[in-house]
Amino acid sequence: MSILAISAYTLWIDRLDTWQEAERSSRNVLTAIARDLTSDLELLDLSLKGVMEARRTVGFQKLAPDIQYRLLFDRAASATFMGSLLVVNETGDLVADAGPIIASRNLNVADRDYFKIHKENNHIGLYVSRPFKSRIRKDDFSIGISRRLSHPDGSFEGVVMGSLSLSDMSQVFKDLSLGQEGAINLFRGDGILITRHPFDANQVNQDFGNSPHVQRLLQEKSGTFESISPIDGVRRIISFERLDRYPLVLTVALSVDEIFATWRRKALVLGLITAALCSAVVGLTFLFQGELRRRTRAETKLRRIARTDDLSGLPNRRGFREAFEREWRQAIRSGSSLSLLYVDADWFKSFNDRYGHGRGDEVLRTIASTLDANIRRPRDVAARHGGEEFAVILPETDLTGAWMIAENIRKAILALGIVHEGSPYQLVTVSIGVASAQPFRGSNGAYLQEASDRALYAAKAAGRNCIREPAADEIRSPERPFQDVTL
Repeated sequence: MSILAISAYTLWIDRLDTWQEAERSSRNVLTAIARDLTSDLELLDLSLKGVMEARRTVGFQKLAPDIQYRLLFDRAASATFMGSLLVVNETGDLVADAGPIIASRNLNVADRDYFKIHKENNHIGLYVSRPFKSRIRKDDFSIGISRRLSHPDGSFEGVVMGSLSLSDMSQVFKDLSLGQEGAINLFRGDGILITRHPFDANQVNQDFGNSPHVQRLLQEKSGTFESISPIDGVRRIISFERLDRYPLVLTVALSVDEIFATWRRKALVLGLITAALCSAVVGLTFLFQGELRRRTRAETKLRRIARTDDLSGLPNRRGFREAFEREWRQAIRSGSSLSLLYVDADWFKSFNDRYGHGRGDEVLRTIASTLDANIRRPRDVAARHGGEEFAVILPETDLTGAWMIAENIRKAILALGIVHEGSPYQLVTVSIGVASAQPFRGSNGAYLQEASDRALYAAKAAGRNCIREPAADEIRSPERPFQDVTL
């Protein structure tokens, strides 16, 4: 077991290191790309603003065409992915352009979304278009970054637009080493896929806004998580970041299978070595098996006697305490909920006085067997806590599940139909207190036991034959505030 534990721990730590290294790598690549892309967008936006300021120059329309051109574009910066820089009038006709490829004079962009959005709205500001096939660069996919031009009275004058070539962007991404199934995606703020690497024209311009995967990207500023891509179905580690001041989300994704390929080979080698060592240990163990088995049986019997209640056959208070502490620690490690029931036979002293202690002992044994029959999972524990009181430990169970089990127990005991003339119900019944918590490191279970005990007293005060939980303001962890306890 030690060899297996050490090997498993070593592999697990190595797996965590591999995972964390992949996260760091994807974050570093993401940061570098986001910084460059933001810089290019800022340069392009400055160019757009420069054109807008030039057109507001007094007497601009009366200047000679070459002077107008210099005023419009001399301050225009060249971004890495920039395709063209266009100025169009209110009908969408080209007025002026700058860029590596000069546009045709009869160019009209009235059908483009970056033109329509500004024509219909005067408050958009900077707008990032959906991908489109450029008419200037021979159907090359591009996106437009645009701003509205307005007359002095605020009416629509046209649009200034700078385009970014997706093929040029993909060529820059091509130099990055992301593995065979690594990917870079650029989404618009509404979930439209603008581009990705490796580039596929059939995938760009698709709307993934309804995908839970993409919704997480759009709702958070940045982060890293594992998910199956809605684009190609590959499981990847996704690092994402929303670009400052722009409605764009950039992601860098590394394939989980590729990340752990080396780790799996290492795990196979270490597994074979471990198997050989374990086989040797098992062979030696058989030499001592007989004696150890006899000793184990004797020790087990003694431990069982020390922890078992003679009357009910359930664990006694000592057994309960050990089981509760064990499950509390397990809940801390796993981060799961732990629930506790305190079950008390109603008016039991009256039952003993009326029917005798022998009959009372039979009732206690019946209640114990009913409790044991209503907890089916191997780790659930029912114990006699003292007198007519029992306790039930329910690992990995929240308050709702614990309440259901408690109700099943209450109904099962009531259904036994054991006559109790000293009870208002004329039958043997039980009161149950229920409490649940999600333990944290450094805590102890005393406050959960106190909460269950208070809940039991509340059930008795409510008339018995019922289930109660502690009020929200009655339970507090001594180490943490109320929200660490589930009610």
